[in-house]
Order: sequence, then C-alpha cells, then structure tokens
Amino acid sequence: MSLALFNQLSIAICIVDHEYTIESANASFLDRLPANQSTVVGCSLLACFPVHRQFLQQNIDSVFSTQTPLLSSGSVIVDTSLEVGSDAAHKWQDIEFLPIPSACGVVTQVAICFYRPTMLAAPKQDSVTTMSDSQRLKRSSDAYQEVVSELKQLQSQLLQSEKMASIGQISAGIAHEINNPIAFISSNIRTLYDYLEKYSAYVHQLDEKIDATANKVLSADRQALKDKIQLDYLLEDASDLIEESLEGISRVMTIVKDLKEFSRADNGEWVSTDVRRGIDSTLKIIHNEIKYAIEIERNYSPQTPDIICQPMQLNQVFLNLLINAAQAIEGEGKINILVAPLDDEHLMIKIKDNGQGIPDEALTTIFEPFYTTKPVGQGTGLGLSVSRDIIAAHGGQITVKSEQGRGTTFTIVLPCSDKCAGEITSSDEEAIRGGHSA
Repeated sequence: MSLALFNQLSIAICIVDHEYTIESANASFLDRLPANQSTVVGCSLLACFPVHRQFLQQNIDSVFSTQTPLLSSGSVIVDTSLEVGSDAAHKWQDIEFLPIPSACGVVTQVAICFYRPTMLAAPKQDSVTTMSDSQRLKRSSDAYQEVVSELKQLQSQLLQSEKMASIGQISAGIAHEINNPIAFISSNIRTLYDYLEKYSAYVHQLDEKIDATANKVLSADRQALKDKIQLDYLLEDASDLIEESLEGISRVMTIVKDLKEFSRADNGEWVSTDVRRGIDSTLKIIHNEIKYAIEIERNYSPQTPDIICQPMQLNQVFLNLLINAAQAIEGEGKINILVAPLDDEHLMIKIKDNGQGIPDEALTTIFEPFYTTKPVGQGTGLGLSVSRDIIAAHGGQITVKSEQGRGTTFTIVLPCSDKCAGEITSSDEEAIRGGHSA
C-alpha cells in the first residue's frame, strides 16, 4: 500500500517484527501517542506502551506462533491525544493483531490495528449515571460489527496492495535474470548467423572452383554428396531458423521491457509520468486476456501532459479497468481508450467497452469492497474499490456510466501536479457529469 493510502486510513496501524520493533506506522497511530512520542519507527512497541507491555507481547507472540489473526476486544490503552469524552478516564479500544507473511508464506511481521476509541470509556467513580447491560451489549455489538467490517476491508486491500508490490519486486528480479542470458543468447545467435553466411559463401566459391575444373567425375561426386545431406535445403533452412530465433528473442526482450515498465517497483515516490506509456504497457501485459476478438482503439491527444503520480499504482488501476472491460465483452467487441487534457490542470482518461453493461442497481455499489457480479472464484470484488482508493490518493475522481447491453465507460480525472490535487472545478464536473462517482 502506498504511503499516502496508509496515512489516510482512520484505523491506527503499526507493523512490528519478531523483536517488537516498529517498522512502520501511519498518521492515525502517531495521533494516538502522547505528545512526546512523535517518532516511533525503529523503537520498541513495548517501550511505547510500558503499562501494557505484557498484554502486547503475549498477543504478538501468539500471532507469530499460530500465524492467525487475533482480536482483543475492549482493551485499555494508555491515554492518547484524541479526545473521547470529557468524563473519560481511560480509552477503551478494540485491537487487532494481523500476521503478515513474506513472499514464501512465513510470517515475518505483525500488523497491530487500534480501532477508534469507543464511547464505553470508563466513567468517573463519582458518576451516578450508568449504562444498562442491554445498552452496553448493543453498543459493544455495533462496535464489533464495525470492527469486523473495517478489518475485512483493510486486510484484503493490504493483501491486494502487497500482491502488486510483490509483482513489482518479482518482475524486476525476473527481468534482470532473463535479460542476462537473453543478451548472450542473442549475441551468440547473431554470431552463428555470421558464421553461416561465411560458410554459405565458402560452399558457393567451392562450387565455382569445381565447375571451373570441368572434371565431370568430381562434379558428380560433389552433387551426390550435396543431394545426400540436402545441403542446399540445410543452408536455406538454417538461415530461416536463425532469423526466427532472433525474432523470438526480440519478442522476449520486448515482453521483459513491458513487464518492467508496467511493474516498476513502487518506492512511494511521486514522479512525472506519461500515463499513455503505462496504458500501453498494461495492454501488452494483458494481451492474452484480450486476444484477437477485441479491438483496441486508442485516442491519445498529442497535447497530453505528463502528470505527477505513482506509476505502479496507476498501472494497477488501468489493469483492473481493462480486464473488467475485456471480461464484459462476449465474443468480438471493442475497447476505446481516450486520454486528453480536461483543462489546464487536469487530465481525463476514459475506458469504454461495448460489453454487457452493468445493472442500474449495481452502479451505486460497484466501488464498495467485496462487491462483484462475477461468478464465485473469478473475482474478489476489490479491484474497483482499490482503484477508487488509488485515484483518491492521487487527488482525482473516478466515475462510471453504463447501459445494459450497450457497454460501460469509466472516467478518471487526475490533477497534472500534486498542487492541483482535489481542485476539480464545476466546469470539470460538467465535463464528467452523468456518471456514478466513487
């Protein structure tokens, strides 16, 4: 997950290793610390919460041991900088301990989620007003349901983002490992082609020398040997085979280049990027999904400006939308991609298909986590939800218009620079009106 998305979460999260060292923490977590603990990355979580050292240590150890999530409901945590209520002496929170596996499946980190302090804060001892058991139970139940819902969404989005980050890291390694052998294979085949050319020239000159001798016996023996091994065919076919091999190597190198372009490692930095390149590399990556039945129509404005963004994140959005468009088309169809300036400060991207369309009742919930119209096993329902969050983190908007039987159009509006984030004007709204907003 990008740093921007991580810090936008209302849930306070920190991630620790086996030694209880805090490896990362979001803004909501820092807000819940006393004023003198503004920097905690690299510090011990147990040192930050000495009063609850044993509680935290036992739960973290349990998650590392069982490799399963653990929810501790109604735990008391040290006083925070957040106001819960004027009569609150302590802040009561639900805490979730989530295992984070490495690429090989071994749990190497634990994410600790501190949910919003409930209004079940401990009252002052002299208070004469108390909650009834039924009120307390109902409020606890409501709070728990909210925790479970947010937890499912957060965990799935984290897994989705971690998956994309892993793709970037793995792809970079694969590209490096493939490029090296491909480079010397290409060099060797080109050298072999040169050798074949020289050998063919040698055979041709040898034929001329033999013909010049007018020795019929020698000429007949030569022809018999050539016919026996089909030398003329071998020389011609060897040349064709080498040319086909070089073409195949060129295609592999192009695929590796596209893969590197699509899944550049996301280090959280914002860079100036031409989104058209990201869309093109994504189209090449999903070529097998589109195959030959779907026509891709690109309408790229030559005035398209570079924008400040996180390319890997936007490529994930393009991937989600293009795969959805391809899967919505039965048989032959068309996907139209428009990229053009919306105004001086915003860029518009439209991805339109002529597929089945989306039911009207689904348009209002299509961006919600876990919502999907695909058969079981063919979708998690997170693609559009994650896409919405990525676009929002870029200060943009994503909307959808659809008509059943005629197709769907997704419209993305992004600021050209981080200074323009969130400044979509009324005229811009007019340009993208009619769609359901995320």
